[in-house]
Amino acid sequence: MGLRLGWFSTGRDEAARNLLQTVHDDLKACAAPAAIEWIFCHREIGDGPENEESRERRLFFGLADKLGIPMKTFSHVRFMPELRKKGLAQSSSAAEASADLERWRDLFGEEVVRVVDRDPVDVVVMAGYMLIIGEPELRRLNLVNIHPALPWGPRGTWQEVILQLIAEEADEQGIMVHLVTKTLDRGPVISYCRFPIRGEGWEHLWEQWRRDITADASREERESHSLFRKIREVGEVRELPLLSCAIRELAFGRIRIHNKTIWAHGKPQDQGVDLTDHIEDCVGQSA
Repeated sequence: MGLRLGWFSTGRDEAARNLLQTVHDDLKACAAPAAIEWIFCHREIGDGPENEESRERRLFFGLADKLGIPMKTFSHVRFMPELRKKGLAQSSSAAEASADLERWRDLFGEEVVRVVDRDPVDVVVMAGYMLIIGEPELRRLNLVNIHPALPWGPRGTWQEVILQLIAEEADEQGIMVHLVTKTLDRGPVISYCRFPIRGEGWEHLWEQWRRDITADASREERESHSLFRKIREVGEVRELPLLSCAIRELAFGRIRIHNKTIWAHGKPQDQGVDLTDHIEDCVGQSA
């Protein structure tokens, strides 16, 4: 039996379809002993207003059907809406959840595990899944996520990561694939890649930043700056190759997950496996 993969996605945009299609095609192309057994979505057709996101979700469900991958759904919108509404109102942010919101997440998580556990898998890839995971999913599943930073780098959204790296005048940036834990962006790392953001082709952008961005510059001004956009661009083109490569390494057994610990070369990996050279080859071939 090969590697059994589950797939968590909100399916809300074209990027969600691209992720699914790319990984599916890569597994086929390299004849990997792995398959995506099912896709889980926390939204259902018709559980909200008809808008751009709902239309995108129909396309996502259609792609799953075309690829022959079963869809599993359980709507968070329809599940104990009053408790969720109360919990959100009491929370300062989604990351700083109130007791009621934590309770709702755990109760919802129990339903998610009930739905997906009918067909057990080895690894679940979180690919554009827009809900914060509860304790039941964390306890039961090996959830894998991609984060746009090195294992020892900043936490948070990709925007927050880039702004922090610029503030630190960092020399490099990276992407990592890691197990999801309760601690944001700090789960055991499966693999990562790194790339420079200083040196040839970069220094004039740093000079422009120092000239253009003052202490009172708005976030919009910072995020529209050429240095910010360049760091995002160079990182973004490496995300899909790294995710595909990490899944491939797991499929062929070169990297293993055992008891929430990452193993490679016969020993546990503290910071994951550095796949930079391979990812640079992939990026170079597609350029």
